[in-house]
Amino acid sequence: MRLVQAAPKPRPGEATALTIETARGPLRLTVRQLQAMPTVRYATLHPQLGRRFVYEGVPLRDLAARGGFAGQDVRVSATNGFAATIRASDYLQFPVMLAYRADGHAISTLEKGPLTVVLPPEPARFHSTGYSAAWVWYAERLAPAP
Repeated sequence: MRLVQAAPKPRPGEATALTIETARGPLRLTVRQLQAMPTVRYATLHPQLGRRFVYEGVPLRDLAARGGFAGQDVRVSATNGFAATIRASDYLQFPVMLAYRADGHAISTLEKGPLTVVLPPEPARFHSTGYSAAWVWYAERLAPAP
């Protein structure tokens, strides 16, 4: 079992970046709180942008654990109403992340930020059309899949 450390308390006026739906109600996290969690970093090609970035973010498995639904499929929703389901078998076995940084900088809205789901370069199936919907950008909410 992997322990997830507590995030620091939000500062007055800090905006919520991500809401995790938990059994006890919504857990609202700021970007600073996400950055305080264990991170992963890897280079991969963003399929919609056609550019390679070194992404940094929080593994989806840690966010699901924080929400109390690790091992369940996860529903990631975006600010524009788009939502995608990411299989537990994928995020538990591979370092699928919710990225907040690309090439050492905050991810701009033009680069699909400030939070975006990023799939690792391997296995190759993550970069097929069958997985294109999993690259959720403008992500704002995480919940167990219905």
